[in-house]
Amino acid sequence: MATNSQSAGCLDLCPPVRNRYFYGKLLDVFHFELEQSYFNEKRWLLNRLVSGYGVVCGLGVQLGADKQSIVVLPGIAIDKCGREIIVCTQSDPYPLPPPPQPPQSGSAPAVGASSSATAKDCCDGTYVHVLICFHECPSDPVPALGGDCDTQSLCSPGAIRERYKIELADGKLSPPATTSRIQDVISGGLINYNALANYVTNPCPCPPSDCCIPLANIRIPDPGQTYDQSDIDISARPIVFTNDLLYELILAVLNQGQSQSRGRKL
Repeated sequence: MATNSQSAGCLDLCPPVRNRYFYGKLLDVFHFELEQSYFNEKRWLLNRLVSGYGVVCGLGVQLGADKQSIVVLPGIAIDKCGREIIVCTQSDPYPLPPPPQPPQSGSAPAVGASSSATAKDCCDGTYVHVLICFHECPSDPVPALGGDCDTQSLCSPGAIRERYKIELADGKLSPPATTSRIQDVISGGLINYNALANYVTNPCPCPPSDCCIPLANIRIPDPGQTYDQSDIDISARPIVFTNDLLYELILAVLNQGQSQSRGRKL
């Protein structure tokens, strides 16, 4: 029987198919791809539903030397589809939108300029946000000794390199929520297990259509100004809560509780 997620089109929750070997079996492209797909899709499923998506480490966003671009520092992320994004060296500079030109002196204000200025005063500027996306690149061409029926190519890519690409999108993203989605999970110093059971019984989430990971919000400077490192805000990036990070959070909570206890004794 199909689950709710499967009936809704969540293909990665369907039972996986594993290659079965036996003596005399003819191995072709289909079986080798089946072998790779089995392990990749299993790993991506666990990444997505168990580890979670977001930045694991690194991937700082810095202003380029020309003050008109950004670079992404080395690091690792897991995208919303569970695929690993690895940046092993600093990325090439990615151009930022140019700041608007200052109005020419003596020019007449445009119609509605006063209302626009009033609207700008109540806002904190215009933003774009940086995304990092999983990207596969066919590479390492090798001779094709037996081509397909519909092609006469003499070579074909012999490998697929798992790379990344950087994108910019309009708008400012909000930071991830810091409040629990499980109501009344702790009561009287005890965990409400029924609340946990109801939470995990919700349908499994399907991968979104856009699996990219946001890295930072970037404020576009006012007319006549240039970009500054302070215009880059990384608080919008999701974080993968590794065991080490959870341990540090537990220690921080314990240390804060001990400090408050010592303060009350004084």
